[in-house]
Amino acid sequence: MNLDIRPLSNALGAEIVGLDVSNSMDDATFATVHRAHLEYLVLVFRDQNLTPRQQIEFSRRFGPLDAHPTQGENHPDGFPEILIVSTKSENGKDVGLRNAGPQWHSDLAYRERPALGSMLYALELPGSGGDTGFANMHAAYDGLPPHLKSAIDGKRAIFSSKREGTDRAHPAIRTHPETDRKSIYVNPQLTTGIEGMPDDEAAALLSEIYDHCTQERFLYWHRWQPGDLTFWDNRCVLHIADHSRLNDPSYIRHMHRTTIAGDVPH
Repeated sequence: MNLDIRPLSNALGAEIVGLDVSNSMDDATFATVHRAHLEYLVLVFRDQNLTPRQQIEFSRRFGPLDAHPTQGENHPDGFPEILIVSTKSENGKDVGLRNAGPQWHSDLAYRERPALGSMLYALELPGSGGDTGFANMHAAYDGLPPHLKSAIDGKRAIFSSKREGTDRAHPAIRTHPETDRKSIYVNPQLTTGIEGMPDDEAAALLSEIYDHCTQERFLYWHRWQPGDLTFWDNRCVLHIADHSRLNDPSYIRHMHRTTIAGDVPH
């Protein structure tokens, strides 16, 4: 199958044109998609029409699935592998995770084995708002000023989850297990400190690194369209959701997420 791979920005991201991921995929086509994911870090498949089962099956081509801590409360009936990300409510109760990703982060970074990647499928969207920002942590590492690179090199960052009651240390500079490229592996939402560093010093260093990582030259902002399936690499990408209209009752953003399990960062 001939696929058209169209870059979406200078920083990261590409659209895969000519692929219906609901259909079975031969090994050669999958290899092309896999290579594109490693090169562009964020892939967008437009105009998809997926059942929950089809999304799960495509996601599993990349590895076993993992679960968000709220997934047991927010999934479609019969499909515990899918997390509902939604601003919709029924009978006064949210049908899914409402305020997902309010700060820059990578998914499940506080676990021993953080997520390899996440797939988010758009079912209903608002007329405006709800974009997702992605940041290239390979490029951010390559562009680190020398004083920041020396300050963070060899350090281990602490990641915390209040919901799961866990603290986990991972290398602040991570090596990608498939490409051997280095990337910055800290984020404002989940990183709470640096091992062996006083809290005030760690906070100052991390703040400077975050300011560096979220420069426009490292970013791609995805403006969603119905039927978009977006797949990002959590090992080297930060993301954030624009929730500026979250409290507007007319704002409807309803999506299905699958998460591919990863490995221990090194």
